[in-house]
This record gives sequence, C-alpha cells and structure tokens, in this order.
Amino acid sequence: MQTIHSLLVYGHIIAGALSLLLFWVPCFAAKGGKLHKQIGNYYIKAMQFTSISGVISSTIVLFAPLVIYPTMPAHFESVGYFVAYLRGQYLFLLMLSLLVWNNVRHAQQVLVIKSDINQMRSIRYLWLPVLLFVVASVSLYQGIKYHITLTCIFAPIAVLNAIGIIRYALQKEVKQGKWVLEHIGHIIASGIGAYTAFFAFGGRTLFEGIPTLQIASWIVPSLIGVPASIWLSKKYKQKFSPLKSANATRSSQPLSCQRDY
Repeated sequence: MQTIHSLLVYGHIIAGALSLLLFWVPCFAAKGGKLHKQIGNYYIKAMQFTSISGVISSTIVLFAPLVIYPTMPAHFESVGYFVAYLRGQYLFLLMLSLLVWNNVRHAQQVLVIKSDINQMRSIRYLWLPVLLFVVASVSLYQGIKYHITLTCIFAPIAVLNAIGIIRYALQKEVKQGKWVLEHIGHIIASGIGAYTAFFAFGGRTLFEGIPTLQIASWIVPSLIGVPASIWLSKKYKQKFSPLKSANATRSSQPLSCQRDY
C-alpha cells in the first residue's frame, strides 16, 4: 500500500509541476488560437491526472493513516493526535484535489456542450460537485472547530464553487457566450487551487518558522487569480452583451439609399 501511495504522490508532484508551468501559456496566447487550444488541452490533461491522483492518495491516507505513516514523529503527544493530524491534512488536500478536478472538468465541458445544458443534468455529471460540497462542508466544520486558518479560508470557497457548478448545470438555458465566461472563471480557479496546494505543502517547508509568510504564500494565488478572473470575465462579457451584438449586427447591414417622402 505504501508503494502504491508513493507512486501516486510522485506522479501527482510531477504532473502538478508540469501543470503549474503550462497554466500560463494559454493565459497569454491568443484566445481560440492553435497554441491556446493545444497547450490548454495539455494543461487540462495534466491537471486531471494531478487532481485524480491527489484524490486517490488522500483517500488512502484518510482510511489507513498508520499504514502509510507507521512511524510517529517524537513531537506528537499520542498516536490518536498523530492520526487526527494526518486526517486533517489529507482532508484538506482531498478538498483541494476535488476543487481542481471540478474546475478543469467543468471548464472543458462548458465548451463542449455550449448551450446544450441538458447534458449536465445527470448524476453522471453532478456527483463530483456534490462530493466537493460534502467534503468542503466537513473541512469547514473542522476548520472552525480546530481554528485552522487555511481551511477556514478555502473551505467556503470550495463550497461556493460546488454550488456554482450545480446551479449552472440546473439552469433552464445558457445565454449566448456565457459558457466562455464560465470556462475562463473555472480555468483560473483550477490554477488558484493548484498553486494554493503547492504553497500549502511546499511553502510550509520553505517558510518554516515564519507563520506570516506561510499564510501569505497560501493567499497570494487567490489575490492574483480572483482579480484576473473578474477582469477577463468583464472583458469577454462585453463581447457577448446583447446591446453590443445588436449594434454590431446593425452596423454590418448595408445602408439603404431609399428615402421616405
């Protein structure tokens, strides 16, 4: 079991590092161009592997913590406390992995189905955001109970993200171009989740002994990603606004030479 877990973790780290690099290429490439689509597809596949391997490896630790970590560090007071610590850490990682998986899957799917929203109204599609909602709710409860700052910040975000995907899937119709805005928002959200996971576990070691920098490194991805998502959404929302579309259509029509007398 330890070997399987180790292989999953190594694959998770490699695919995650690749995803962090690939994320920026579609962001700056011409939207809809060959490079944007090709590298974006690589990013989604790498991120899918990263998130799914994170879900599996986290679940293994949650169900068999002492099988994966049989040796307890000396600074833990008891085995029970050590197990609780492991489950708390890996519940958070499970939540982040589900968050990233939800976002990349939804971002890809909205471009495939566009306005044909009926394809999302099924258990086959909705089970994942529902699972995220449940896991994030449990994480939020633990975060509040044990005063875990990082969990208290990101668990509500994960809950709202799950609700947002479910609401999108259950709406009656999708307005023209809304799937583009949905794609942008959830792709950026997947990047925020990936960078947060990286800093949550890598930054903890890098800034060991400096709690302020640790917390800052966890929050920075959101401070950059959220404004970027809002800015891009506003930019592309203007392109699909009904008034602008109507004006564009009107301006494209030839002017009539007839006059009313």
